[in-house]
Amino acid sequence: MKTEGLKPKHVVFVRHGESEGDVRRALGPSYPRSDKHPVDEEQTKLGHEQSQAAGAWIAKFILQSYDIDNFDAYLTSPLIRTQQSADSLGIATTWDNEPRIAERDRGNIQGMTKQKHRELFPESYQQMLQYPFHWTPPGGESLLKVSSRLTDLVQEINENFDNVLIMTHRDVMWAIHLSIDGLKLDEVEQINTDFIGNGHILHYSNVSPHDGMIDKDLRWKRSIDPCSQAKAVRDATKWIDLKNNKYNKKDRSYPDA
Repeated sequence: MKTEGLKPKHVVFVRHGESEGDVRRALGPSYPRSDKHPVDEEQTKLGHEQSQAAGAWIAKFILQSYDIDNFDAYLTSPLIRTQQSADSLGIATTWDNEPRIAERDRGNIQGMTKQKHRELFPESYQQMLQYPFHWTPPGGESLLKVSSRLTDLVQEINENFDNVLIMTHRDVMWAIHLSIDGLKLDEVEQINTDFIGNGHILHYSNVSPHDGMIDKDLRWKRSIDPCSQAKAVRDATKWIDLKNNKYNKKDRSYPDA
């Protein structure tokens, strides 16, 4: 129901395009040896194209569809791959570094493959599988801590901005399900994060896609893979009502709105 004085809000999270780290972990031992630290790994050519696709979708289905000239704030993780992906979107030339949306600190296992993690830190690996949000990587931070910093940021956004574009990481977009979606911890832990691929978009809004009425909360959500053009167009109409739809534990997803 529309409340007097409320303005439309659109908060958009985007995962960075493919990085050298993504390629390195996928190839494992066959990846050429590099002395580059994981935090310094850059976006690849494919990553640039993925981010361009995300930017084109945002321009058409958010900026153009809602007649928005610009976002009020452009926030990016300080890591180089996210800064490069933000530029690749082609939407803004100036971005603010926001440490609260940086990749989680994985401490001693930073950049490791799952196999290497299992070999060197078997107890840590098992804890990760059993309690992903409580688990703290050796020398790193838990997803609960990531969620805490996100909750503070979301509150600031709600108080100070209407439309915000955020370039960030997979784990941050996983943790945001606690801060915005309002899921229980056990529901968030069961989400299949494979769907948050490079360039993936999560669009939250308080504007009903059915009648244009404005809610006091970010009630509506859509999840977009812009790298599959036909699917991205179809999914543009698939909204989730976060107040009425329930998370489906069986298939680890939301039903369509």
